[in-house]
Amino acid sequence: MEQIGAADRDGLVHQAAGTAQRDDDGSGDGAFFVPDTAVFDTTISETAVSGTAVPPAVGQTPPGLTPEPTPTPTRPPIAAAAGGTPLRATSSSEGPWAPGLQHGGVVSAVLTRSLEQTAEAAGLTGGHLARIAVEFLRPAPVGPVSITAEVVRPGRQVALLRAELRTGPDPASRVLAVATAWWRRRSPGLVPDIAHTEAPTLPDPDTLPTEVPDSDLTRYLDRGYIAATEWRYAGGRLEEPGSSTAWVRPRVPLVHGEPISPAQLLMLVADAASGVSAVLDFRTHLFTNVDLVVSALRPIEGDWVSLHATTAIDGAGGGTTTTMLGDRRGPVAFALHTLFVAPLVG
Repeated sequence: MEQIGAADRDGLVHQAAGTAQRDDDGSGDGAFFVPDTAVFDTTISETAVSGTAVPPAVGQTPPGLTPEPTPTPTRPPIAAAAGGTPLRATSSSEGPWAPGLQHGGVVSAVLTRSLEQTAEAAGLTGGHLARIAVEFLRPAPVGPVSITAEVVRPGRQVALLRAELRTGPDPASRVLAVATAWWRRRSPGLVPDIAHTEAPTLPDPDTLPTEVPDSDLTRYLDRGYIAATEWRYAGGRLEEPGSSTAWVRPRVPLVHGEPISPAQLLMLVADAASGVSAVLDFRTHLFTNVDLVVSALRPIEGDWVSLHATTAIDGAGGGTTTTMLGDRRGPVAFALHTLFVAPLVG
């Protein structure tokens, strides 16, 4: 969820006066997230995977019950399933609309990371996250994040997983975003490979120039997430209302010291579609993403993600962004955003 604060609104509205300044120092700590071991422990228990009941606390027995031996877990606690080492979102994670708030793409990607780690810890191998749905409940501030994840419905062919993003490990802390995902087993050769016949033909990203900020508005927006991603447009641009087609790849890792997975890369890029395809000037109108749903045919290949995004709105404030995402082989996934659209006030 991205919202424009009053100060940022004024900055966007007055770009024509030439007042835009890039306010990011460019450091970003070299990644969207960095380990933050001094903040909290995001370890989750065996219960999150197996659903097996465990005592309320080690060495304690509820009143009126006979103490029983502590069961031996079938596998060790899975700290990696909740994101492993605690993380801190850096300035590279900041969205372009409000200082101090994360871009929805990095929220989606880091939740996907925990979903994948949980799937692996639960023994779900030989497949991929075929459908990921993210609900943006509240803006996520740049800084420490706490992520927990679990397998909701285990299975051999498909399994359902869930992850939550919070600002702290306390269960009473506010949930900022929730992601659910269907893991699906992959069996190459199981059925014929039938390509999507209506996909637009895109030029190879190597034949396109890298987008360079060349206006007061684009220079103002060239910070945080946008500065940490490389854009090569094949049609439309961020500051031009209407559909947009582009190739995108990150300039920095999602998490410092880790390679980004295909699913994480896909989600990192997919959320930007509603911004680059806005049909009204976002200097005068508010576009709020309330969710992101991505259905993937297969894992993406390579480091470039193509997006072909179109937004439609109605007069009552409803908005929908539909996006086709792909790689050099062709279409990979389809995404859907639900938007709330309104004039900026004040």
